[in-house]
Amino acid sequence: MTAVFCRECLEYFKTMLGYVFISAFLFLSGVSFAAGNILTLKAEFNATLNNCIYVFMITSPLLTMRLLSEEKKTKRDQLLLTSGLSTTEIVLGKFFSALCVFAVTCALTSVYPVILFMLGSPDLPLILNGYLGFFLIGTAFISVGVFVSALTENQLTAAVGAYGFLLLFLTLDLLIPRVRVSWISTILRWFSLFRRFAPYQFGSFSVSSTVYYVAFSAAFLAFSILAMEKRMS
Repeated sequence: MTAVFCRECLEYFKTMLGYVFISAFLFLSGVSFAAGNILTLKAEFNATLNNCIYVFMITSPLLTMRLLSEEKKTKRDQLLLTSGLSTTEIVLGKFFSALCVFAVTCALTSVYPVILFMLGSPDLPLILNGYLGFFLIGTAFISVGVFVSALTENQLTAAVGAYGFLLLFLTLDLLIPRVRVSWISTILRWFSLFRRFAPYQFGSFSVSSTVYYVAFSAAFLAFSILAMEKRMS
C-alpha cells in the first residue's frame, strides 16, 4: 500500500492535476475569506470554513477522477495485481494519497487564521475544531469520489459522477425543511453530510458526527473495493 500511496502522491505533482486542484481551491476559498472576513472585518473564521465545504464539493472530483477510473483501460491494474498487492491495498493507497493532498491544501489555508490573528483576536480552539470537522467531511467527499472513479473507465465521467453524487447529498439536505413527514425528515437529518458539520462550526466536538463521517468514508471505500474487484475479474 505504501508504494501505491507514494506513487500516486508523486503523480499528482508530475502532472498538473495536483497544482490545478490546489490553485482552484485556494483561489475560491480565498475569495470566501476576503468576502466573509477581510471586507466585513469579522474574526469569525468558521463561517468561512463552512463556505469552504461547498468549494471542496466543487473541486474534490479533480482529486479523485483519475485514481481508479483508467487503471483497467491502461492495464495498470494488472501490473498492480501481479505485484502482489490486494485490491484493498490498491484502493486504500490511492485514497490516502488524495487525502494527503487534501491535508496539504488544508494546511496552506492556515494562512487565513494567521491573518485574522494579526488583525484581531479570533478563538483558536474554535478554529481548530472547525478544521477537524472540515477535514472529516472532506474525507467523506473523497471516499465518494474514489467510489465513482471505481465504477468507470473515463476520468471525465468519474469527475461528473462524483459531483453528481455530492450534489445529490446537498439536494437532500436542502429538501429537509420542506419534508412534512416527521420520520422521513428525521432520517434525512441523520444521514445529512452537511448538517453534521454544524457542531464543529459552532465550537462543539461531536462524537456522533465524527463516527458518522468515519463510517461513511469506510462504507464508500468498501463499495470501491467491491467495484474494483468486479472490474478486474
